[in-house]
Amino acid sequence: MKNSGYKDERLTAENQKLNSHGFLIVLVGLLISIMVKVFILQWDIKYWLDVFLILMAACLYITVKGIRSGLYLLSGRAGEKQKFKKANLLSGAIGATVWTVLMISYDLLESGTTDLFKNVASALAGGVIFFFGINWIQRAMMSRSTQNADKPLD
Repeated sequence: MKNSGYKDERLTAENQKLNSHGFLIVLVGLLISIMVKVFILQWDIKYWLDVFLILMAACLYITVKGIRSGLYLLSGRAGEKQKFKKANLLSGAIGATVWTVLMISYDLLESGTTDLFKNVASALAGGVIFFFGINWIQRAMMSRSTQNADKPLD
């Protein structure tokens, strides 16, 4: 029997799941590689910038395509929206805390304790800006994705 191009939905979904997991492994591997090169090995930017730009381009592509396709949707129930807001605030707080700690430690490694108060205050201010910025970006992404949900997929 000749293959008519018909594919079982279960096989298609499993194939997409495997591709997603493989891509996630690559992204996490690149992220870990960059973190090691920057914070542990303290390589100059010229040795890791290309990998960083590839990682950011891949993440940006996935995010923009997901938003344009309307894939990031909230449930219509109020409880689900509250869960999202709490999770958004928690993840923003964790991200801002990690960012602040990394910046403080990086500043201390670079400058020693010459101007400790200035370095810590600057990193804390940056952490607060990071927290509000990431929360605003995530809410804007969800709102835009919800607007695009009713549009036909490309």
